[in-house]
Amino acid sequence: MILELLYQSYLDDPLRMVEPELFFAHPPLDRHNIVPNMHYLADRKLVEMMMGYTPPMFSAVRITAAGIDLVEHRFAFNLQFPPLHGGPETEIPALVERLIEECDFLPLEGVARRQLLDDALHLREELNRPAERWRPALVRVLLEVIEAHRAQADTPLDVLERLSAAVGTQLDAQAKP
Repeated sequence: MILELLYQSYLDDPLRMVEPELFFAHPPLDRHNIVPNMHYLADRKLVEMMMGYTPPMFSAVRITAAGIDLVEHRFAFNLQFPPLHGGPETEIPALVERLIEECDFLPLEGVARRQLLDDALHLREELNRPAERWRPALVRVLLEVIEAHRAQADTPLDVLERLSAAVGTQLDAQAKP
């Protein structure tokens, strides 16, 4: 939230240094959590701070070029700072992990079991890439193959439908110019 506020301030005026009061107007940011978080971001070189006469409170702050690059690269940003309340793209990694767990418990044996797990792991590998680099045809085929394995076992995979919907939403969003 801090980086996004600073990014917006930068877009409004690239030379402006932001005072702490800007952050206090956005709950849950307050004096107790803004200071350590701002110092952390400064240590990571994502923001630059002007210190005043009341350390550790800063007088003003602005986002650095590294901070701007991070905010503009959503995948890297979400890896470093996962959203608290996100859309489908933020829940996909957790759904994939649950899918792999559920696949592991399907009553399949031998080659069919190995193929199912290989397909689930291949899907994980593909979905761990930035969404704009997914190969949509491959993702859809892997989801269909996993569904076919599930049908063969005649056992539900509760998470498969949710994962398919989240992935479909993400793929549809990418298809739009």
